[in-house]
Amino acid sequence: MIKGEKVRFDIHKILYSIYKFNKTLNSLDIKEIISSHNTNDISFLNNVALSSMRYYLHSSKIMKKYINKKIKDKEKILLISAITQIVFLDFKDYAVINCSVEIAKKLNIYHGFINACLKNISKEKNQLKNIKIDFNDLPLWFKNQSTSLTNNEKDIFLNNFTKKPSLHIVFKNEIKLHKFENDLIKTSEVSGFFINKKNLNDIESFIRGDWWVQDFSSFFPLYNLKIKNSARVLDTCAAPGGKSFQILSRNGNLTLNDKSLSRIQILKSNLNRLNYKTKILNYDFTKFNEEEKYDLIIIDAPCSAVGTIRKNPEIFFKAKAPNFKDLILIQKNMLKKASKLININGLILYMVCSFLKNETTEQIENFLSTQTNFELYNFNLIDNRKEYLKLFHNNIMITLPETILNYNIDGYFAACLKRIK
Repeated sequence: MIKGEKVRFDIHKILYSIYKFNKTLNSLDIKEIISSHNTNDISFLNNVALSSMRYYLHSSKIMKKYINKKIKDKEKILLISAITQIVFLDFKDYAVINCSVEIAKKLNIYHGFINACLKNISKEKNQLKNIKIDFNDLPLWFKNQSTSLTNNEKDIFLNNFTKKPSLHIVFKNEIKLHKFENDLIKTSEVSGFFINKKNLNDIESFIRGDWWVQDFSSFFPLYNLKIKNSARVLDTCAAPGGKSFQILSRNGNLTLNDKSLSRIQILKSNLNRLNYKTKILNYDFTKFNEEEKYDLIIIDAPCSAVGTIRKNPEIFFKAKAPNFKDLILIQKNMLKKASKLININGLILYMVCSFLKNETTEQIENFLSTQTNFELYNFNLIDNRKEYLKLFHNNIMITLPETILNYNIDGYFAACLKRIK
């Protein structure tokens, strides 16, 4: 077997499963494939798989320049991966082509076609590196859902969605941030961007439980919300735990809930590392007992997750679009249930890692039009620097996948609703 062939064959299996069967990198069968490799191969596998999905639209555009016929899905996935390696990762052409040809043989794909196509592409790879994607190249479902974006917002998205995410971390308190042993670009008194990426398990303060990883966009709304120590707080979709840890770091009275048992296991592991303890429930929030009342309910609702596309590039890679009908109904029902569980003067913090109108502003507008005992509550910005002010519009936070302090942040939405009577 040619060196690198096995790992590349497994990359093909993974990409095909995601594209064809709507799997994710966290699916159990895909995790099993990944874990069968050594550390170096896993790093290679993740790099190629994620890059192939990030540059899927670019590679598809390149294929159209060289292929006039309709090709099968397995041919398409094999070529996408190979083009990514040759053009965008700058791997050695002959190694990529030879492995791709051998994989084609195993898949009963005409290997002569794969060989000729990739050789033609490799000859012009320097020009192909500069291929551009415009908004019309994006998936039809996304274009249909993002008609409210301005031309400038479309340009921001196009310039940012393929970039690798930055690592943002949040500390339990200011003292632990000051003792951090690595370089950091501070985003607040308790958070910052990691400058030099390292294996987290090699960092003593991470092992000790001084901090956790949380995207800036996810961290920022709760950081700017004043919460009384006596407040009863419910995090309805708590796993993996970032927002819950923010509450616990303030000594909050917190109950955690998550519908997924597997995600609760991740949550428990994170709580153990941080040495936090609190009550954990495993219910469908929309079926909660309405006798219990809370002062703050956090709803990080299921959504299209399009704001996290840099971390989850499979969103555009999958052949299947998100099920917006179901997602929007779930979001609506979660808000409705929260309205019955919140005390007078209590707050509902509604968040989604999306910037699409039907999951964000429309959900809030629809809620306020039917729930006349609620009003939009203002976030109180602790830090009024210009870069942060741009995230807020009409008392809500909404951002595209873009940059803050020259570091990449997720697309995100947050609105706070106060029960006034």
